[in-house]
Amino acid sequence: MTRQSVLLKLKQQERENRCEMILAAAQTLFSKRGVSGVTMRDIARKAGVSVGFIYRYFPGRTDIFVELFEAGATNLVKKIEIDLKSANPRPLRALARTYVTFLHENMPFFEMMAHFMLEGNLSDTALKRVNGTLRQIMDKLEAYFDGGRTEGSRVLAHSFFAALNGVMISLVNYPGRTPQEVRGRTLLLAEAIAEQFSRGAKE
Repeated sequence: MTRQSVLLKLKQQERENRCEMILAAAQTLFSKRGVSGVTMRDIARKAGVSVGFIYRYFPGRTDIFVELFEAGATNLVKKIEIDLKSANPRPLRALARTYVTFLHENMPFFEMMAHFMLEGNLSDTALKRVNGTLRQIMDKLEAYFDGGRTEGSRVLAHSFFAALNGVMISLVNYPGRTPQEVRGRTLLLAEAIAEQFSRGAKE
């Protein structure tokens, strides 16, 4: 490896590290305030860098939000794909547990998703990217209902998705409960939802 290639590799690694630092700061803020409640100055302050420094890597806060959202959704889709390939005798119940567990283990992603669902105030370009990402999740969920081949399977998948997210929103900050108790309760309710939806699934 030449000296120049080593320097290029180090420069690329440095850029990736800086991007990760900015993304981590932004995710913390977005998960608590949503996109509209966060400025580039807020992100810069949280990351310990200048605003100009961030603009070297990202055009704006929406671009940061979309990148974070796409990364989280990609990881979720991978988890769902593993469930789809398994020979679980009750796949919808396993999916419900996988989905809720992923959200609990990736709470900033869930909080960002909840803020987006409530606000939805992104630019047309960003909205298209986020909707495309959500479509990937829905495509995987639809496969559990009649193989995703009918209009009914789409309705069931969307309803299932909404029901699981509703459980999370209802219980995630439930007063007087420990995080472990909240997680256990959401898993219990998620499985109950799966039992109800299983009539329309492939099981």
